[in-house]
Amino acid sequence: MPLLLGLYVLVRQSRILSTIVLIVGSAIFYAWKTIWWLVPLVIVATVDYFVGMKMANLTDDRIRKRWLILSLVINLAMLSAFKYLGWFTGTLNDLLAVFGIAATVPVITTTLPPGISFYTFETMSYTIDVYRRHFRAEPSYLIYLNFVLFFPHLVAGPILRPGDLIGQLKVVRPLPTPDELRLALSQIFWGLFKKIVFADNLGDVVSYAVRATTTPPYESGGVGLLYAVGFTLQIYCDFSAYSDIARGSALLFGIKLPRNFLTPIFSRSPQEFWRRWHITLSTWIRDYVYIPLGGRAGSYLRQSVTILLTMGLAGLWHGAGFMFICWGFFHGVLILIYRLKTVHLLIERSGAGLPALASWGVFFVINTFGWLMFRAGSGHEHEFRTMVDSFGAFPGALLSHTFLEGLRQLGLLGIPMLLADWTAYRRDTEVPEVLASLSTVRLSTALVSMWFAGMIFAKRSGYDFIYFAF
Repeated sequence: MPLLLGLYVLVRQSRILSTIVLIVGSAIFYAWKTIWWLVPLVIVATVDYFVGMKMANLTDDRIRKRWLILSLVINLAMLSAFKYLGWFTGTLNDLLAVFGIAATVPVITTTLPPGISFYTFETMSYTIDVYRRHFRAEPSYLIYLNFVLFFPHLVAGPILRPGDLIGQLKVVRPLPTPDELRLALSQIFWGLFKKIVFADNLGDVVSYAVRATTTPPYESGGVGLLYAVGFTLQIYCDFSAYSDIARGSALLFGIKLPRNFLTPIFSRSPQEFWRRWHITLSTWIRDYVYIPLGGRAGSYLRQSVTILLTMGLAGLWHGAGFMFICWGFFHGVLILIYRLKTVHLLIERSGAGLPALASWGVFFVINTFGWLMFRAGSGHEHEFRTMVDSFGAFPGALLSHTFLEGLRQLGLLGIPMLLADWTAYRRDTEVPEVLASLSTVRLSTALVSMWFAGMIFAKRSGYDFIYFAF
């Protein structure tokens, strides 16, 4: 990135040269492991560019709709071929075996190109918005390709709409102001710190719980709690860290990416959670799936079916597996329950002390169980039942050295992270914005402290970003 940033600064006054530099740099970034990953990306991007141009030159909405359907079919076919075909053929074989049918379907497996779920949603939003006449088709293929390829958001979001980025790419952008530079550095440093210190070490807590149930003396009592809470905090730190780094990196190039997280760990209801967690996916699902399916229109039964179907599809987007679908339906049911009974308000009006804290605690526990299903869908199905079974052994775990040691590790990591996020939550913002608001001396001290803390406490063999799998 320093090399790319230096080249960009040298040529930024030329819109064409700066665009080419960003496209080439982003392509190298994405194809670093294998150039073949660029093939499906360029195919869907090129198809959607030409579909957008075709729809822009047509006035007959019936013909325009046919072009839109062609775009959606190609995008979804490409996504399904890489992401779901192996799961579908394997499930079909299992189903045939249940009915005693000896025939087998060849199981087709492919390597999942990084970020394919993200960039297909982005290119589909482009053609849908052009079809709806919410956005004018971009005539420059280079600008459009830069929108798809721009490296900070390419692999794990935020998921961008054409209106979020294309307009910024079409102009000569000034260098970041001092305030923007402070924010960019705060986002990058905090994202790196959150990933290599919090997320990766919390991953060790999760692994510690797994080892306790699979190796002698098999002290499983209560470790499911460590596993569940540890993974809840890990996936939040891991995914939001990438978004922080992406937003900070983009800002160095004069690009402002939309917020993707807003302290979701303190949500008190599923509705609030989805307004704070993976915000760009939540709004994408709302605008392109939930509302077209009917949204809040119709009877309560129809609304309920729409919510369940929408959340089931949101779960399926995350990965090929029934546990992902179950996780989506789980959140759909939660939304229906909270809409019907407004659970968090009932808790807060009950008169019991600390009502807001109580409603947060109730939803945190429920949401944590949901994350168990999510992790099970990520290739850890064998751990799910073991960890759930260990919940029942919790009282006896208070005397377990295994549980107490894991709890100590979880506390050392979780408490500082929660306190930092609580500070941002109270201000209705994120930690990097809090850091950027500090004086220059305090900000410099914080950044240097994070740098050295990262060198000291970072894992020497970290984990991949969890959402790279999607």
